[in-house]
Amino acid sequence: MVSPKQLLSTIESTLLNPSPPSASERVELMHAIRSSLPSLQALLFYPPPKPSDRAQIVQSKEVRLPDSPAISLDDQDVQIALKLSDDLHLNEIECVRLLVSANQEWGLMAREPLEILRLAAGLWYTERRDLITALHMLLRAVVLDRGLEDDIVSDIQKYLEDLINGGLRQRLISLIKELNLEEPAGFGGPLSEHYVLDSRGALVERQAVVCRERLILGHCLVLSVLVVRTSPKDVKDIFNCLKDSAAEPVEGTNTLHSVCFSLL
Repeated sequence: MVSPKQLLSTIESTLLNPSPPSASERVELMHAIRSSLPSLQALLFYPPPKPSDRAQIVQSKEVRLPDSPAISLDDQDVQIALKLSDDLHLNEIECVRLLVSANQEWGLMAREPLEILRLAAGLWYTERRDLITALHMLLRAVVLDRGLEDDIVSDIQKYLEDLINGGLRQRLISLIKELNLEEPAGFGGPLSEHYVLDSRGALVERQAVVCRERLILGHCLVLSVLVVRTSPKDVKDIFNCLKDSAAEPVEGTNTLHSVCFSLL
């Protein structure tokens, strides 16, 4: 399976290139899409916290990630991983993976625990953004963009139709609702860290990052209607989603209005 970053990079290099893609680029694009279908189908679903994984981290201070040797953790690593798990409603082993990835990306030696926490959380949100941006670009390629070769558009449309018929539209609706909640799985609970460090190292409010996610998801939802027709249930659910978004505004952001407008 390709990473969200690799998927987005492949889509951008193929679909945004002014010259027609070569045969090898087409093969690479379709391979990236096929490999990412499980991630797109279960869009932004991540394993939740698990007591046994939490106990493993606390007691053994050692984790074995897929395709890697055992990773030893010190007390600070454990505390940051547990805090990430609590703040993001994310499995503890996945949080260790984020710490490893953040260390590879930024180098965490001599950094303060709060900075490490924000870097790891920011990396997680970057991965999420790459995935939903990739989905958005694929939908645009079928619905809005012109100039792409018909066979490429046809292949992408077939994948999108399968995803939407398999429940992607309902997943989009659920996410737009869930991310509007003041809880770890949404834009953060009252005890969650309110800021993350983005891919540029800039300090940004988590709430603003989540609102941006909801905006892109709203665009994806609208574009999906132009790929596969909505059922009566879809129409009802989208309308309820719009009402929920309008009735429970997230204080301090103007993005809410854009989310509502996109659904209208």
